[in-house]
Amino acid sequence: MSNVLVKKIFVVDDDENIHDIINLIFEEEHYLIKSVLSADNLEEAIADFLPDIILLDICIGKHDGRDICNKLKHNPKIAHLPIILVSALNMDNLGCSPTAIIEKPFDIMDLQQKVKTLLDKN
Repeated sequence: MSNVLVKKIFVVDDDENIHDIINLIFEEEHYLIKSVLSADNLEEAIADFLPDIILLDICIGKHDGRDICNKLKHNPKIAHLPIILVSALNMDNLGCSPTAIIEKPFDIMDLQQKVKTLLDKN
């Protein structure tokens, strides 16, 4: 049994297809992935899962991922976590400070590389 720590990815997106794609992309990397379709009780879910990185969509039902990003970055228990904002929307003038941005439709290799780079820093 190896002593390698499993890295955890927390996905917030209201599109189940995105959850499936992300699971497929990262299953070979042996990351532990938790996906939620709603931003309700998000901070509790993050605190329970203790992820190493968060993939956050901008449009999550009635919620705006930019507001969520700001809220997470102001929570001392979560602020240190890298957040990759994922969206098909125009990414100019975001009004928040994610660690990285990925535009939909995303390039799988680009997403893998950004996640790996950010996880390797932690």
